[in-house]
Amino acid sequence: MFYLLFTLYLVLFCWAITRVKFFKEASLDKRILIALFLARVLIGLINGYINLYYYNILTDVANFQNQGVIEYHLLFQNPQEYFINIFQSNRANSYSGFLESTGSFWNDTRSNLIVKMLSIFNIFSRCNFFISTLFYNFLVFFGTVAFYKVFIKIFPAYKLALIVLIFLLPSVIYFSSAIHRDGLIFLSISMTIYYLFFLMKTGLFPFKRIFLSLLFLCLILLLRNFVFIALVPALLAWIIAERKPNYAFVIFLGIYSFIAVLFFASSFLPPSMDLPAHVSSRQLDFIKIAKLGASAININPLYPGFRSFLNNIPQALNHTLMRPYLSEHQNFFYIPSGLEILFYEILFILFIFFRRKNAMFPPIVYFSLFFSLTMFLIIGYTIPIVGAIARYRSIYFPLLLIPIVCYTDWGKIKTTFTFK
Repeated sequence: MFYLLFTLYLVLFCWAITRVKFFKEASLDKRILIALFLARVLIGLINGYINLYYYNILTDVANFQNQGVIEYHLLFQNPQEYFINIFQSNRANSYSGFLESTGSFWNDTRSNLIVKMLSIFNIFSRCNFFISTLFYNFLVFFGTVAFYKVFIKIFPAYKLALIVLIFLLPSVIYFSSAIHRDGLIFLSISMTIYYLFFLMKTGLFPFKRIFLSLLFLCLILLLRNFVFIALVPALLAWIIAERKPNYAFVIFLGIYSFIAVLFFASSFLPPSMDLPAHVSSRQLDFIKIAKLGASAININPLYPGFRSFLNNIPQALNHTLMRPYLSEHQNFFYIPSGLEILFYEILFILFIFFRRKNAMFPPIVYFSLFFSLTMFLIIGYTIPIVGAIARYRSIYFPLLLIPIVCYTDWGKIKTTFTFK
């Protein structure tokens, strides 16, 4: 019965991809879209199998599945409790501690949202995790297509490169295809970029698009509030820079400098609003978690002061942009990740030496670079676990790599390395 139901849903989703207007407007052949979706589904199934059956511990994905089944039964046994329990707090601090990384209602909400989503999927999947994975990846697929629809407007000559960079990067497709927060955050960021891009491009501001933009921003806030905090200044700078594109870099630099001043000035506010202290506290929480795992790495203590944040920049970027090294063979899964990082480093070196001269960067490119590098810094500052770093950073690689690849002079590289 499972195989029949899985096949029926898979066919239904593939058919929908050829019919839904949102997908048809992507200017991609429907066979390519279906192939890209099937690739995502396949990786999602592999990821799900590994999380359910490979590890000896209860992973987040397996726990989401178990809780989703419980919530599914609760929906039919006690509907009132089902609809109100997501708003209830059993924490001692009630609804405070919005920026805390553990022990708060808001921290629980990021998992509860996924559990509720799975409980709805379970109505149609009959509580089968792998069928629910189909539903999840069809949902996230909207985000990847939205991402493509934006950047194909910026780089129309790089269709194949964009397909690879958006749909097929190994770590991106692996971690965003699992039923976890990463795929939903990728979806939300992509849809926010999509709606904002076309709002500014057309100059029209229909209520539907504005509402959906705000809805996805709220979802980011609830899933990972620090991503929302990093995203807002990037979006603000992008909106302002669109009015003065020739001064885009200066605008981004000015706004980020101002935000940095506000960030460190918040240390003079009450503890609940002290942002440097919250980042430092987040690092301490992850260090405690790292002691229980096998992929912990050394990390310098981060103190809530400007000098500590400045001194930790090299290590933070090293952890997010260069780890794991190929020499780190404690775990088999390090090898693919290490090879992927090595490949990205080669792309960056080629960009440095063969960058297209006099290329103009539109504001959205500055948005991509400033936001992605901010996220890499935050992840590098706070997370001392290689596996967690690989997952957290994965969804930001397209934003960093698209400018690198599309502003590299590949013709010059070909000429340089062609021996006659």
